[in-house]
Amino acid sequence: MATKVTDDFFEYGVHKYFRGNAHLVELGTYGQKKDPIGPKASLDPQNKVQRVHLLNRITKGHPIEIVWGEAKKADVEVNGPIPVYGVVLDTATGYSFEELARADLKLLNLFIAEGPLTAMLNQDADGARKYLANEGNDARIVTETWVVMKADLAEHFETSSSLEVREAMTDLEVIAKGGKKGTQKIVLSAGTTFAYKLHKVKQWNKDKTKIEQGGMEADYKGFS
Repeated sequence: MATKVTDDFFEYGVHKYFRGNAHLVELGTYGQKKDPIGPKASLDPQNKVQRVHLLNRITKGHPIEIVWGEAKKADVEVNGPIPVYGVVLDTATGYSFEELARADLKLLNLFIAEGPLTAMLNQDADGARKYLANEGNDARIVTETWVVMKADLAEHFETSSSLEVREAMTDLEVIAKGGKKGTQKIVLSAGTTFAYKLHKVKQWNKDKTKIEQGGMEADYKGFS
């Protein structure tokens, strides 16, 4: 599917993912969506769900390629150098636009599906749930992030037989086992997100203490 990168969004197929404030958000970050349907729509972070509540709830997607040369340097680097993961490198290294264009890279998405998301908010993440209830229509939570990695590492994640997620203080370790490179680990932390998707609550119970099953709704760039 076609891709496009601007300063405000990353487009993949029919969906546009947010890039505004991407360097400030992680899986489970929640806050207020600013300029909801405007050109600068993005999340203004308030806090993030405790990392322990994300364990066993994260799923890997499939790596995709981007032709960086079709984008503008100023758009790609709007949040600074792009963090890139490599084999045997737990943390990401910042790449300039020129380095991105020369390197063999792919994007990989990691996400929380709506079922596990609802369970997490109802059963564990009380602070996030209460914030979403009190903030109202513009309250959002980050449920999918895209990260950039070397192509061989991305292929390893795609072919790995299992994915393990561990709490690492305020960060997350994502470990892919049984793929082409044995066991590889990346650390998800602030500053490593390239683009992200949000969810909002569309249906609460009567007193807004629990989210109804099927009560979450995906929010992409351009949605209200």
